[in-house]
Amino acid sequence: MAVTITIANEKGGVGKTTTAVNLAAGLALRLSHNEGAAGRVLLVDMDPQGHALLATAFGTPAVDSRTGLASLLMESPPPSVQRLIQRAEYHPNLFVIPSSRPSMVEAARLLPTLMANETRLNRALAPVADQFAFIVIDTPPTTGDLLVNALVAADLVLIPVETSYLGVSGLRELQKTIDLVRLHFRPTIEILGYLPTLTEEQRSEAQEILVELKKRYPDLLLPAIHKSSDLAYAHSSHMDVFTYRPPRSRRGDQIASSSRATQEYADLVERILVRAGLADTA
Repeated sequence: MAVTITIANEKGGVGKTTTAVNLAAGLALRLSHNEGAAGRVLLVDMDPQGHALLATAFGTPAVDSRTGLASLLMESPPPSVQRLIQRAEYHPNLFVIPSSRPSMVEAARLLPTLMANETRLNRALAPVADQFAFIVIDTPPTTGDLLVNALVAADLVLIPVETSYLGVSGLRELQKTIDLVRLHFRPTIEILGYLPTLTEEQRSEAQEILVELKKRYPDLLLPAIHKSSDLAYAHSSHMDVFTYRPPRSRRGDQIASSSRATQEYADLVERILVRAGLADTA
């Protein structure tokens, strides 16, 4: 059964999509020698902007509300999710569900009017949960039914936090949302950790935020992801950082290159594999 990780923060510009894409790609690389479901990763892009799909080089296909991710959220009963899943470009064991901005905007608008609107993604993904080792879900930077659906489907929530005062301002509201999801829909949901992103340690503000995060979440603060031109260029090139800056030779569990960004996301991948009890099989 897949471990589902939702990348969530109700603030935009904090590195959610960058984290979702590079986590999914890193997991796919680490699991690539496993056969069957144990080697497969699914990336679900719940953000209407669709940047996670772009970064997997899947592009912007002609998908309407009846043939992509939006149809899983709006139709009763939903179509077969198995028929919608497609392979991403750079990693043969990384898969996506296509969507388009207009159809996801429509889904966000209509979801509040539908029955069982909070659980539709979870129910749609259930038939394929045993076909993947991990499902990684990117989310929009707003509170609403798309975010709630992504949380209801999650086993673990990873929270990217920009190391600025504005970046930490909405964390308590997100915690309240997660608490409500735990109470009403998903009692087993857990916070995987808080991930400092876009970190520039030479800035005094960043140092102060890291200290504050350590005080607030001493057992949940993850090692920081630093601001990096490699991450920016990889995203603009529609690829993950492991594809953009690969090692000269990839052996076994070595997925990082000399690029600091690959090393930091590779470390995050390892921590998640350990948390999921899969480090020995990857």
